[in-house]
Amino acid sequence: MSRRFRALALAAAPLPLLAAAALAGPAVAQTQPLVSVPGNTSPALSHSERHGAVDADTKMSVSVSLKLRNSSELDKLIADTSNPHSPQHGKFITPAQFNDRFAPTQSSVDSVSNFLRGQGLTVAKVSANRQVVTVDGTAAQLQHAFGTSLGRYTDTAEHRDFYANDSAPKLPADVASVVQGVVGLDNHAVMHKNSVSHKAAAPSGFTPDQLHGVYDTGSLGSGSGQTVALWEFDGYQTANISAYDKQFNLSSSAPKTVSVDNANYDSQPGQGQGEVELDIEIVQAMAQGASTLVYEAPNSDQGEIDMANQIATDNKVSVVSISWGSCEPDTTDSAITGTSNAIKQATAEGISFFSASGDDGSKDCTRSSTGGSVDAVDYPASDPNVTGVGGTHLTASGNSYGSESAWDGSGGGTSAKFDAPSYQQGVNGKRTVPDVSSDADPNTGYAIYSAGSWQVYGGTSCAAPMWAGFAALVGKKLGAANQALYGAKGTGFHDVTSGSNGSFQAGQGYDQVTGWGSYDGAKLAAALKG
Repeated sequence: MSRRFRALALAAAPLPLLAAAALAGPAVAQTQPLVSVPGNTSPALSHSERHGAVDADTKMSVSVSLKLRNSSELDKLIADTSNPHSPQHGKFITPAQFNDRFAPTQSSVDSVSNFLRGQGLTVAKVSANRQVVTVDGTAAQLQHAFGTSLGRYTDTAEHRDFYANDSAPKLPADVASVVQGVVGLDNHAVMHKNSVSHKAAAPSGFTPDQLHGVYDTGSLGSGSGQTVALWEFDGYQTANISAYDKQFNLSSSAPKTVSVDNANYDSQPGQGQGEVELDIEIVQAMAQGASTLVYEAPNSDQGEIDMANQIATDNKVSVVSISWGSCEPDTTDSAITGTSNAIKQATAEGISFFSASGDDGSKDCTRSSTGGSVDAVDYPASDPNVTGVGGTHLTASGNSYGSESAWDGSGGGTSAKFDAPSYQQGVNGKRTVPDVSSDADPNTGYAIYSAGSWQVYGGTSCAAPMWAGFAALVGKKLGAANQALYGAKGTGFHDVTSGSNGSFQAGQGYDQVTGWGSYDGAKLAAALKG
């Protein structure tokens, strides 16, 4: 799977206490027939060469995702609590209430944990919402436990090596009945940045004052009392954030890092540093009074699933901004569902997600294994409980709005994984993206201070935190925000009617290039509150 953050540039929380039964228990003899757990084989195997087996003594970690209970009831709760026209609107639930009604049962956790422990694996942790059981062991132990073999491969499209399970994992029927997916048997998932940088001698690009003026948010306050989470796979340097705030006289509090699975990149950020810093700075530009939590996870499917679950179980934020993603065809069903289930919990608690829709137009897999010959969309932006954010080309006169046209890199199209949700017409019964948009063209980009210098950034990586910052200004939890955004029927939006992203053309109303368009902040906030 190819995964990348969505930017173009020019110029741990402590582990939860585990139930005793989940940490210790008798070995379980395997007496039942084995059942395959589908959706757990990397799509990259179809264009990769196998070179041999993984060394039997290789130490590995695998996360086993468990199925949610009462899924139909959960979907209805999310739709009702997020719908301004429902009597249940705003009646979000707590993590404890979620566990009681929808999380896997403790008996399911015990069944899975005891079986895996009986195969010689070590149960390293169980997530607080009981959705994920993480186990450690050797390659030999994992192959035996999951009834598969592990091979060493070379991806001939991306020209890189990885390991993967050769076939779907298999488990005894009673264990398989509660297991949704097995993540970590392959390490093909790698985040790729999608940026080009150009240093500027002085701030160049849209500034906080311009953004507030152009998108009409000056009357909405500062976002005080709200907390925004950033979904990251790299780190940042506080000095760069301070330099940005000082330049534009922002009184934002310093961001706080939340480590997931012991990841913390801040002491030595990698190539994604610019992505993390632009996310922080754009959120602070729009909502300087909001607090910012930077969740940092390992660069893997496991890291993404664990981060989503930690955000949901922490329940400390009202909105999440995501600027990293992968094209759907490169992503295993188990990885998508494991993350999506955690997002469902978070939206049931009232947390909104805004995710970049991609920078390769209608062909989201252009830079990945699948290639640019087919139309594809980006995950997590394609998740029905996530607001996918596309990109525009913005023109302005000072602090006044001029016009917007579609940016040709704006990710958009039709999902191959998700059915059309109730709020959306869809195409051939499938969900379409994006839902909304804002400026993303690097030629009309944002002034960002990163890695010790000024740069101009564009890409849907910038559009996602723009919408997350606006959501913080609204000042109330929106939950699965698409319910309210689509319900506004274009009120409070700048409708973008010109331009294309390749296969799709912008037009009046909703389209698969810019969604409903960008926000007119004051008008849309009034519609969402009304």
